[in-house]
Amino acid sequence: MTYVRDPKSATCNKQTLIFNLVPAIAEYDVIILGTGFVESILAGALARIGKSVLHLDSNEYYGGSWTSFNFQELLDWAQLLQGRVEESNGNSQETDFEGKKALPINLSKVRHQAYSTIEYVIYANLKHAEENEGSEFGEEQTDDSAKTALDYDALARFLLTSEEYEQSEAIAKVITEQFKSKILDRTRENEEAIVIESTRLAHLLHLHKDDENISEETIRHVSTSLSNFERIETLATLLKESRRYNLDLAPKIMPCRGELIELLISSGVGRYLEFKALDRTYIYSDQDKYDKVPCSKEDVFTSQTVSLVDKRKLMRFLTFALDYTKSPEKFEGYEETSYDIFLKEKFQIDGKLLSAVLYAIALVRTNVNNVNTRQGLTYTQRYLKSLGRYGNAAFLVALYGAGNEIAQGFCRISAVFGGIYMLNHSVRHLLIDKSSNNFTGLIDANGQQLSSTFLVTAIDYIPENILQEHKECDQTSRAIVIIDQYIHEEGDATLTIFPPDSVGNEYPISVLQFSAGTQTCPEDKYVLYMSTKAYGDSAKADLHNALEKLVNLSNNDASLSSCKPNPLFALFYRHNYRDITSLSSSLPNNIIVTSDPDSSLDFEAATIQAKQLFEKMCPNDEFLPAGPDPDEEDFNID
Repeated sequence: MTYVRDPKSATCNKQTLIFNLVPAIAEYDVIILGTGFVESILAGALARIGKSVLHLDSNEYYGGSWTSFNFQELLDWAQLLQGRVEESNGNSQETDFEGKKALPINLSKVRHQAYSTIEYVIYANLKHAEENEGSEFGEEQTDDSAKTALDYDALARFLLTSEEYEQSEAIAKVITEQFKSKILDRTRENEEAIVIESTRLAHLLHLHKDDENISEETIRHVSTSLSNFERIETLATLLKESRRYNLDLAPKIMPCRGELIELLISSGVGRYLEFKALDRTYIYSDQDKYDKVPCSKEDVFTSQTVSLVDKRKLMRFLTFALDYTKSPEKFEGYEETSYDIFLKEKFQIDGKLLSAVLYAIALVRTNVNNVNTRQGLTYTQRYLKSLGRYGNAAFLVALYGAGNEIAQGFCRISAVFGGIYMLNHSVRHLLIDKSSNNFTGLIDANGQQLSSTFLVTAIDYIPENILQEHKECDQTSRAIVIIDQYIHEEGDATLTIFPPDSVGNEYPISVLQFSAGTQTCPEDKYVLYMSTKAYGDSAKADLHNALEKLVNLSNNDASLSSCKPNPLFALFYRHNYRDITSLSSSLPNNIIVTSDPDSSLDFEAATIQAKQLFEKMCPNDEFLPAGPDPDEEDFNID
């Protein structure tokens, strides 16, 4: 039997599970592999015009590389990618199947190649003991999300006050069993020893707290080792609250006037989703300050960080950029010139103001020399036209994690129009006709042959030997950081930009801060999503300096009086953006490959790609025509 999730009955964070086999249809119009963002839009668009769609995913969840995880799932995902790569069963070369070429799929190995330099850190929660002072071990919990076999927080406090060594030892054994597969400190060879040692040392320190004869070396050794125990306590708390986290692997925001928003409105998918406005954008300055980026006229005039002369320059430029196509003479001859040169020479914009326009308004993510004036003005105009549509924000944030929520919305459209969905359903081979070199079908993990006219597939499902011929890729360094208090208190969602060279970074670093109001984390926690175009040895190396400016990485007692938040957890990883353009020469014409999430902060490029791929497959059909009464007022924005 195969698990099938029915998108028609899906709600936020809840899906209906039913049991079924792949329906015995002679041939589908389209088989789609992967439920990522682009694949899901295509599924909805194709089913909407009457195509028969079979949508498969080897994962147990929607979203693919765009998905959102709870905390436990995120750890499992990271540990899986850090582990050994599973080799495919049998020969990795193509074989013959009923006179057709059978190309093997090694999804595990290919997926491992999509990520690199994965590293995570669990920090001691230095404020936890003070906040929970007076709680007794075994005290009943009223929050359903906190119901576990043991109350680990109370247990930790109990260990530090226990009078009986035997009790500490017995409880240590329980912790060992509970956390044997969870302890993430890989700097120690024996994970079990960390738990036992930390527990015993906690008891030892308590017994000798009033002993004048205990050596300083012993105290230092015990205190240092106890940090391991404190990290276990942090991990226990995060695991208890796991289901209250929705953590995006590729977090993105949406311009209020952009390709995706218009598609969500016209198709009716927006009614399945909820949004928050991105409240503020900040830019890091060289004085370790974060300046609010002025965007509207009111912001410009009330800004305390922009001089009067710069205010005039900025207003003159923003007025032009809003309708720049009406004044082509102002950028004539600069169309292919880098955007920064145009801003300097035509509007005398430089310094911090230049950084704000380039990186916080136009959202340039690469070397500015790679962005010409025409592109830069397009990005700037999009930002300015987005203001005022939904309040004074230029961007929206999808609640409950953007990636799989939006993907599920389009999958629901597909299911309404007859699309068939099967998660946790693996594929073994792609079948290619030897004479025409066209895709004809596939063989799933059950040995069942499924046929279709087209195959739409995430790049992870492309046979390994073909991908080896096309290794070109860009890389994005990312981090997911859970902290104990906000960096910027204004609003539920903010964006902070570190311009190039501001903290030794080669490319701009973006930092999205989300609170519980975005349904990303519990009430007393905040999540930082950091990203930049990769340039150093690892994701951690690329992002460390910026993170150090934002949070207290020293993680010592001084942090209790620090104005910076304390980190509880950080996951660093690199995501490869694998080039699909060069794959076309190695694949049949009726195999359509979708891209990985790119380094941009929005969904615009991916949305445009979905539309272009649809037009390639169905040039005479309308892309996601409007559903019944697509009323814009039904767009759920808090």
